[in-house]
This record gives sequence, C-alpha cells and structure tokens, in this order.
Amino acid sequence: MAQTKLNAKVGKRTIELSNLNKVLYPDDGIIKAELIEYYLKIAPTILPHIKGRPLSLVRFPDGIDKQRFFQKNRQEWAPDWLAHVLLGDHDKIDYVLATEDASLVWLANLACIEIHQTGARAPHYDKPDYVAFDIDPPENYPFTSVVDIANDLRAAIERVGYHTFVKTTGGKGVHIYAPIEPKWDFDAVRDAALQISQSFVAQHSKTTTLRMKKDQRENRVFIDIYRNQTYQTSVSPYSVRGRPRAPVSMPLTWEALQPITDPAVFNVRTALDHVTSEGDPWEAMAAYAVPLHTKAQTVVAASGSRAKKLKEEPPESLAEYARKRKFDKTPEPGPSIVPGSGDAFVVHRHHASRLHYDLRIEKDGVLRSWAVPRGMPPRPGIKRMAVQTEDHPLSYLNFHGTIPKGEYGAGDMWIFALGRYEITKEKKDGFYLRLNSPELNAEYRMIHTREKEWLVERLENPQIDWLQQPIEPMLSDTRDEPFDSDAYLYEVKWDGIRATVVLDEGKITVRSRSKQDITHAFPELQSPEKRFRATSALFDVEIVSLDERGAPVFENVLGRLQARSESAVARARAKHPAICYIFDCLYLDGRPIIHEPLWKRRAWMADSIIQNPTYRVSEAMDEGVSLYRAVQQMGLEGIIAKKRDSPYLPGKRSEHWIKIKSRTTQDAIILGYTPGRGEREDSFGALQLGVYRGESIEYIGKVGGGFSDKARRTLLADLRELKTVKRYVSEKPPDDAVTVWVEPKFVCEVQYASIIRGHLREPVFLRLRPDVMPKDVVSGSKSDATEET
Repeated sequence: MAQTKLNAKVGKRTIELSNLNKVLYPDDGIIKAELIEYYLKIAPTILPHIKGRPLSLVRFPDGIDKQRFFQKNRQEWAPDWLAHVLLGDHDKIDYVLATEDASLVWLANLACIEIHQTGARAPHYDKPDYVAFDIDPPENYPFTSVVDIANDLRAAIERVGYHTFVKTTGGKGVHIYAPIEPKWDFDAVRDAALQISQSFVAQHSKTTTLRMKKDQRENRVFIDIYRNQTYQTSVSPYSVRGRPRAPVSMPLTWEALQPITDPAVFNVRTALDHVTSEGDPWEAMAAYAVPLHTKAQTVVAASGSRAKKLKEEPPESLAEYARKRKFDKTPEPGPSIVPGSGDAFVVHRHHASRLHYDLRIEKDGVLRSWAVPRGMPPRPGIKRMAVQTEDHPLSYLNFHGTIPKGEYGAGDMWIFALGRYEITKEKKDGFYLRLNSPELNAEYRMIHTREKEWLVERLENPQIDWLQQPIEPMLSDTRDEPFDSDAYLYEVKWDGIRATVVLDEGKITVRSRSKQDITHAFPELQSPEKRFRATSALFDVEIVSLDERGAPVFENVLGRLQARSESAVARARAKHPAICYIFDCLYLDGRPIIHEPLWKRRAWMADSIIQNPTYRVSEAMDEGVSLYRAVQQMGLEGIIAKKRDSPYLPGKRSEHWIKIKSRTTQDAIILGYTPGRGEREDSFGALQLGVYRGESIEYIGKVGGGFSDKARRTLLADLRELKTVKRYVSEKPPDDAVTVWVEPKFVCEVQYASIIRGHLREPVFLRLRPDVMPKDVVSGSKSDATEET
C-alpha cells in the first residue's frame, strides 16, 4: 500500500504528496498515487504537446463520483516555480503553464485529473497552431460509426491542403487536429474550420450537424468547431478523464484507430504501455504545419514580394560562404537568394575530414550555421560543443550529395533532419529553440560561451530512451522456399546470438535478445573510438564465432556467453574470438531512425562503422534464390529477406522480414522431462516441448535424440533448479504420469522431418537457445505448411 504522505523529489523540485491512498475512481479502485505515477511517467510525451499552452484544469478532490471543479486561475498558494501567464481582457486570468515533470506531479497531487489546453502556445498566445474539429456523438452512438465519420471528415480537411492527426477524446468522441502556422488569430481559424465543416455537414446532413444545442441535434453527430475560439480549450492529448475506467485522450495513427470499438481500452493503466511500444504518433505534428487554407494565397504573394526585394539586396554575410567555395567544382548551391518561410531548419550529417553535424536555422534570409562535432545531445544533462560557422544560403536546406575531394568541406553530406523551428526564449547568453520535423522533435538550449563557441543542450527527456532502456529487437515471419523480388534485400541468417549494441557517450553496452547485459562476455567489442563514426547509436546485431572455414559455430559463441569469471572470459576469447555482424541501426546521434526505410538505415549504419575485424556489416544482396543456394552449400542456417522500404518495428513480428531456413528447425519451449532408463538412468529420457499459440502453450511432442552426454548432464542440472509445476498444456501425453513438468524458462532448437497433427515427426535436439525468450516461441506458418495428413 502506498504511503499517504511523503516528500518526493521530481527533477530539481521537492513536492509534498498527500492522501496518496485516496480512491479517485471507486468502481475501478484507482487511487491518487496511480494518477500521479501516470502523469510522471507520461511527462516526456505529454509535455512537448502542452508546454507553453495556457491550461484549464478539472479537479476531483474527492473522486469522480463527487463534486468537480473546472479551474482556470492558478492557485494563490501555488509554488513560485510553477510557470503561469496572465491573459484575457485586462489580464484577468492567471493560467498555469506546465513546463516540467514537477508541474504535472504537483497538479496531479491536487487531483487535477483532466488537463485542457488552448489552441495557442507561447509566444503566440493570440495565434493558434492547429485547427480543431471535435466529433461529438449522442449517447449510445456506436464508436465504429464515429470512426467512419472521422474518416470522411479527414478526407474533407485534407482536400484543402492540411495534414490531419487524430485522437480519442477519452469519452465517446474523436478529435481531429490540423496543424497550421501560428500567423492568424482565433477568429480567422474558427472561420476556416466553419467553412470546411459547413460543406461537410451539407453532404452528410443525415448523420452530422453544426447545431450546438442538444435538443436540436436529432440524434446526429455534432461537428464542434467552437474549440477554435479565443481561450476555448479541448482536452489535452494523453490527459486522463474523470470518467469510469479512467480513460485517456489517446493520440493514434489513423490505421490504429480503425479497429477500435471501445476507446476506454486506453486508460490510466494501459496508455503508457501503448506509448512505450508504439511511440507518439503526434510527435512530429508541428512539422506538418501549413498556412490557413483561407489565407494561403496572401502568404504566397507576400513571399514573392519579399523574394524580389532580397534579390536586389543580398546579405553581405554570404560573402564568406562564396569565398570558400568554387562553384564550378562543387555541387553546393551558390549564394543566390531564394524565398523562405522564415522558420526553416536543417541538420546535416557531414562526413568531411572528420564526421560532424551541421545545425542550420533560417534567420534574416540566410541560414545561421553551427558545426556540432558529436551530434545533437540525446537527453538532458549532456552538453555538446557547437562552433558557429559562416552563414549559408537558404537553398542549402535541401542540399545533399558529395563535395569533391580537394574542395572545402569535401565529403558526403546527408540531410539528417529537415523541418521548422521556433525560438521559445531569448537569453543574454543565447536562446531556446524548438525543432519540429518528421525526424527530430525536441527543445534545445543554445548557450553562447565565447566568440564562435557555443554549447547545445536538450531540455526534454525522450519518452523512449533508446540508449539506456532495453529495446526488443524486430522479429521475422517464416517461409519455406526462397524467392527473388526487387522489393527485397537478402542477407545471410547468421547462426549466433542475437543482440543489441548500444554506443552511448564513449561506452558500449551489449544486451541479449532477452534484455540481459552480456557486455562482460565480449570485451573485444569495446574501444568504440576505433570502431564507430558516431557518438550515440543503437545497432541490431548477431554475435558469432567462426571456424577455420569462416562458418559460424553456435556452440562456440554460446560458450563465450556462459563464461562468467574474468579469467574464463579471457580463455574463451582466446579460443573462440567473437565477430559482430551489424545488420540494422535503430538510433543514431540524437534521434531514432526506425521510421526511415531499411535502405537508408543501412546506408547510415555502414557509414557509422570504421572498417575493423570485429564489427562487420552484414552484406545485403539483390538475389534471394542464388544466396539461398550458396548458403545451403556452405551449410549455413538460412537467409533473411527484408523489404527495402520497411521501417524497423521493435518487438514485433512482421512480413517485412522473412526468415527462410536451409533446414527444417523449430524453436521450442522445454516444458518438462521424462526419467532416463538403462544407460541414461542417471540422466533424462526425453524433453517435453511446446510453443505458444495465442496466449496459451500448445504441446508439440518430445525429443530424445541428438544430445551429447555432456549436454544431458548440464541440461538436467539446470532443469532440476527449476520449480516443478502441474501440467499446463491441455493435451495429455502418454507418459504424463512419469514426466517432471517444470516452469517454461528454457528454449531449445530441434530439427524435424515434418509435422503430423501438430506434433513434430522425428525430432532431433540441436542446442539450447538462451538468447530466445519463451514468449517469442510461437506456432508459425512453417509448421502449418509442413503438416502431413
């Protein structure tokens, strides 16, 4: 039971928490401590959406079944550090601003269950940055029908040039947001929303209405556009609601919304897991801001006039840029002036004499530029040096390519992130800026130390800490026969230990597929400065030990994993050195790259590895059939087919990756063992095996052959350490009475001839698989395809 009162340290704040056991949701047994915990853990995700926005709060001091308080004004006794802003006529309302994790904890401690936000944020409190559409159905209206209307409204909104983002309201409806540039007042935004909605409702008059009064809606869905009025609010993304089951207003992709029948499946106890596994689908929303469609022509005209003026008076600051370059030899753009948006930024990955990154922000018709040698910082508390360089022309925003050898800055130049920025605060020693792009979204502080020297620091924690938090690797489907397709790349299926390698601030950490830290077992994988052109990265790898033919030997690398003492590790390393084949990259120098297509991830991955004998790029081929035949001839395990344009899906099994084995094998969970007889009297007779089918384990038979004497002794000792249990598979094997059933902790790999009525035929034990978790051993397509009758 949680304490009822304590002092909690949240960041640099100390907050007194009280009545932690108070029940806020009587029917669900949810107490205030759970609400506080949720807001603290969701803070890295919700803060980027609400930071700088005036907030209205809904408090339930005695629980959701008692009186509620809708509060706009900040409490007089609020701590001095709680940010706020005076707005309204004559500055009548003192709004709370949530700027840090402690803000959310302090509010949750007051039983502020719901957080509602205005459509504008600092410093443009009078200019919203999105158009909001609230789809509000009548009572008992099917949510599937709400989703249908949302899809139709989405199409209408996108037809006039907007990008749309959707979330559940935490009630019975749906919100659609269309991000816009913060250049127009609330009246203009409301009128634009009304124009779209009037046209939409005219075409869907039987199911939708713009009538606000409930008695005039006639069981139709209300399209509420009045959230776009000055100081009107809507429930914030990821806010909890004061309703039974503690639902959350949940941002979703449009694809994820389609199958939802009950939006309350996202609640205070489930929402965080969803975000951790799926990420924030609204993270890059601000990068898709466009002009208000009713004002777009005005903006174009203004840009044209400005461009004409700039051509007549080019900034002198581009003289240094031009002096350093020979434009008849370099593909870089010349110093000519082009029209800009005023708020563009780009981060380049620049592989010159030394790899570095270039941060460039649009200012006064040029790109102010800084070289950041070690890349953008991955989390708060890390300061990166940044050296201001010469201004660049705006056309450099879209430049990528190779600067020829011998020219200034010679080397490859990639666009690492491209989007919009905003200065959120000016300081004497620098400024704060928020970067929004499909690739990179965070707020940073730029600190001017002296002359051209700066420091850059990230202000917000990422919701998923790719470097310090164990990440589950992506899984593959299976297929029996190889194939050729231009849509796929093909790699060798290395027979080793699947792992992730984390490079973080000069330290390498190796984690197994089961998330165990196995760094100690492979000391030759250290020395990152000799292995990588990166400061922070997360790689998906296979660690192998090769024989004299260059073929992997699983037993040898498994022995490396099992060495415990420092001396044992040294002996194992001398006998069986490890090779690490890298085949994917999830994170690189300040941002996740899982949403990039495979071919681009592989290009960055290859560029990040310094050629060395320990870390090797797993080569990709264009032809699957010929690679498969070569693998068969060499006696290797098989191949992996991967879609060229596929994203990386952590922890998920997908058709994007297809495993094609050169031999018919099956990973299986060891469920128990039978006693040995005769020569095996001091060992075991056979292992009982199973796989997951859905949420339950299904029996697939037993294996008694393929074991060496040493393997039998070692495995029996390990099995005897497990807790014995009752048989938990529904099928009763013939030798059930003599079987010792144990916890499903171990996984082994077996080879078999075929499958008959769900059971393996002629199985032979190959090896233990300590690198595979039991939950990942599932019944798959290979089993179904080889079924005999």
